[in-house]
Amino acid sequence: MRNYKSLVLERRGEKDGFDQRFGREIPDGSIMFIEGETGAGKSILCQRLCYSFLKNGYTCSYVSTQFTVKSFLRQTASVGYDMKRYLMKGKLLFISTEVTLAETLPKETFFKGLITCKKLFEPDITFIDSLSTLLKDSLNKDNLVELTSFLNRLRGCGKIVILTANPEEWDGEIHRTFQTMADIHFVIKRESKPGLGIVHNIYIEKFNGARYKYEPVTTFSVRPGYGLTLETSSVAF
Repeated sequence: MRNYKSLVLERRGEKDGFDQRFGREIPDGSIMFIEGETGAGKSILCQRLCYSFLKNGYTCSYVSTQFTVKSFLRQTASVGYDMKRYLMKGKLLFISTEVTLAETLPKETFFKGLITCKKLFEPDITFIDSLSTLLKDSLNKDNLVELTSFLNRLRGCGKIVILTANPEEWDGEIHRTFQTMADIHFVIKRESKPGLGIVHNIYIEKFNGARYKYEPVTTFSVRPGYGLTLETSSVAF
């Protein structure tokens, strides 16, 4: 029987509501692909998902091309997703390419570095934010099959891998390959909404293996100290 990882996030006795919008749980052995342009909200969504997984007792690894360890902890704490204690207890493995790779290795080696880093994929869930930034100088049509085969093996082992990408950063054919192979496909866009101004919309394009209802579109904003906040036509709740 297939197992699932809960997305429920409860703080101060209240749930934030995102689990109900996103099908409540993620099936084991899933590749999730989150795409969006710069500033759309890919990283904050990953932080929300990672925090809920950690609070629910799962282990995570997180590769960031944007944050150092210090700035990641500062950022997540500022939106109410404080992950410091999970990092200290070994429940969260955080890797910053800004520190651990960029200073010592040329970017052309990142592809091999990714698929040979066994420790990165030992936890229950692995986040790579963002794959397009990490591999834009080393991933091509020739080694794409090697990467997709590697991800398929992880999927077969029951691992959950969550990838983000900016479609403007790499080849369109490579981008479409990840759209196709993903079990779960989210698209995040910054859009203007009457009464709210600029908001972030998450479109669920595909969700294979869902056991519960999910919403095709979710509008959210980000609140200091609280994180992702669902939006209605005029009121945040």
